[in-house]
Amino acid sequence: MSKTLLSIAIVAAFVFGVLYRLFPLVAGEDAIAQFFITEDGYLMLTIARNMAIGLGMTVSEGTIVTNGVQPLATFIFTVPYLLTDGDKLQSLVGIILISTAISVAAYFTLQRFAQLVLSPFTDDRIWSWLVATLWFIGPLLLFHSMNALETGLYTWMVLLTLLQFGRVLDKGADSTSGDRLLLGAICGVTFLARIDGALLVVAVFLVWGIYELFALRIKFLAVITRLVPPGVLSLIFAAPWLVYNKLLFGSLTPISGLSQSHGAGFASNLPLLPSRIFEYLFPMLPVPSGIETTQVAIGAFTLIASVMLTVFLLSALRAGGKVPLLVVTNLLFAAFLASYYSLYFGAPHFLSRYLAPLAPLFILATVITGLKLADWLQGWITMPRLQILGVVAIVLSLGLLGRLLVPGIKEQGHFQVVDWVQENVPEDIWVGAVQTGTLGYWRDRTINLDGKVNPSALRALKEEGDVFNYVLISDIQYIADWSGIADWPVTEDNRDKPFASVFEVLVKDDAANLGVLKRKADPSS
Repeated sequence: MSKTLLSIAIVAAFVFGVLYRLFPLVAGEDAIAQFFITEDGYLMLTIARNMAIGLGMTVSEGTIVTNGVQPLATFIFTVPYLLTDGDKLQSLVGIILISTAISVAAYFTLQRFAQLVLSPFTDDRIWSWLVATLWFIGPLLLFHSMNALETGLYTWMVLLTLLQFGRVLDKGADSTSGDRLLLGAICGVTFLARIDGALLVVAVFLVWGIYELFALRIKFLAVITRLVPPGVLSLIFAAPWLVYNKLLFGSLTPISGLSQSHGAGFASNLPLLPSRIFEYLFPMLPVPSGIETTQVAIGAFTLIASVMLTVFLLSALRAGGKVPLLVVTNLLFAAFLASYYSLYFGAPHFLSRYLAPLAPLFILATVITGLKLADWLQGWITMPRLQILGVVAIVLSLGLLGRLLVPGIKEQGHFQVVDWVQENVPEDIWVGAVQTGTLGYWRDRTINLDGKVNPSALRALKEEGDVFNYVLISDIQYIADWSGIADWPVTEDNRDKPFASVFEVLVKDDAANLGVLKRKADPSS
């Protein structure tokens, strides 16, 4: 009975997850524009649209060349704009459909990968379907997969990479050059999905090389001849993007990444890491922001994660076959990714999204830990009870998703700026903002000031510490953003700067989270 109930819950959750992703299409224009698509998602869509209408990889009405995106998703998202002649609203329908299709593809790919990893522990496929379902309807993960960024696509490519690596490992010394080259090609595409996919590629080739040298006992030169061609192929896929970045912008990393890491202190994101891992071990239990960095939470979540991941790793190592190699590869990737973003990167509010491709691994760890506990504590944790827990987890996720449909619970957070600018600023006037994703999509004459897509602003931030002088020599007449922007000319540090005599506070509305500065007609007045 409990297994039947879990099967019904899994099917119902999949249907709900698909319909939930498509819900904005029938809910009206506001939902299409605001329910899923994030501020940074609009940055990517602005560039995708400009590419489609012949302006190339640019922002600000085609006047600023940029690389502040991840390339593969950006190119894919040009398709709706090509089909609609650049229509901003109609194309969002296509973006939602594409994101839904990618999520569904990732769902079935994850089920196959989970089945592969779970095979030494259980013959019952319902657990692999549960893993895929918990990923598909996890509240945080669902929104990450639909945010008009690369997160869903990247997660799918990570899973495809691991699946193909599993096929190569399965054949061992008998793997064909075609098998290995296909793995190299998928690695290259994964890198194009998101640049930190390079960390997965490193983990794959490291484990692969050690396995062939010490387990298969293939001679060193033979291993080199087997691994170099797929490695070179992955670089061939990555090379155009890397060359573009280096030649035009001076760095292999897109300026969006440089902007987000600018000014970040060492290990500034580390206190958030335990909460973020816990949220992906238990995707139906998002951690309230008020407790995520408390000492109790950090200690408890670190202990839980350490125990579960240790059980997961030790269980996998005893499994034999290719499963230990896949798990070790995935855990290496997790260690690389978590270390980089918790120790060396900024933008703590994006840590959840950065680590989202690790969620399948962590959900697998939770399910395998549950299965091992059922083995160790027979009579206490029975299989029917474990299946009921699976149903409860699904119901919790569905309840949280349903709550977000209540009007006023979930807000995009940037349309008050768009609305004010559209109502008060003529179309031919240039507007600046620190956060220009949403505003820059709906208003072409917008100039980015945080450097995510604007190399000149990023240069000013690095060389001068602020963008005040950059703004003064620009065509910007208004600066509109969240209410904190209104403090720029009046803070003690800025009051005596030329910027304060040129721009005046026009709006400071904390309740609406809106601030507007306007260039004075006569700066001396």
